[in-house]
Amino acid sequence: MNMADVDSSKEHVDSGDVGLALLGFASGSMDALAFFHLGEVFPSAMTGNTALLGLALGQGDVIAASRPFIAFAGFLAGAAAASASVDLWLDKLPVPRAVCWLLALEACLLAAFALAWQLIGRPITGAGLYGFIVVASSGMGIQSVAARLAGRSGITTVVFTSTLTSIVTSATEAMLRRPHRLPFATKRQISMFLIYGAGAAVAGLLAAHGAWIAFLPFVAVTGAAGFHRRAGQKNGSGT
Repeated sequence: MNMADVDSSKEHVDSGDVGLALLGFASGSMDALAFFHLGEVFPSAMTGNTALLGLALGQGDVIAASRPFIAFAGFLAGAAAASASVDLWLDKLPVPRAVCWLLALEACLLAAFALAWQLIGRPITGAGLYGFIVVASSGMGIQSVAARLAGRSGITTVVFTSTLTSIVTSATEAMLRRPHRLPFATKRQISMFLIYGAGAAVAGLLAAHGAWIAFLPFVAVTGAAGFHRRAGQKNGSGT
């Protein structure tokens, strides 16, 4: 697979950037939904889940620890499945097309998540709770591989700690060195971080206004797949 299929060096916003932004929105909205309704876990933020797991174990609360543990396991399973798919079936495809296939797989999981959400009353408890956590976190694991495959340097749609470090480093250098201007890559990172936050804010604001909000991550990922498909067409790599 030729990573040059996606040109990350051009300093302008293109379809691939919009697709990644939608993925960031999807992960932000999913994290908010899960935090409010699935026992305060984060399907996309494994650093946060690791901290929650450690805190629960430290307090001897095995039940509380089980939720971030299941989210962690689901994320790893999704990422592993996506990586295996790339290695076994998608490695001969152009990058945008491979990304679209991975996003289609994620969209199927998120559609199942949203449909089940309509049928199960709140609060969600028991086996259903763990089922939702597994599906959500597995989808985010797949998304993490798809975003990495897209080949935008320094851009992630699921974990932002390293992104924040990069933003602060670049911003500091811009203040200290001429021409005192942020690189385009840093502006892209800032936008991605803000869009993730916007996804969480929208889901948080609307979480109590109907079960339909569970479709928000699915719609965002579907839109992202469309933009990556468009990026492939522009690059002449097909769909």
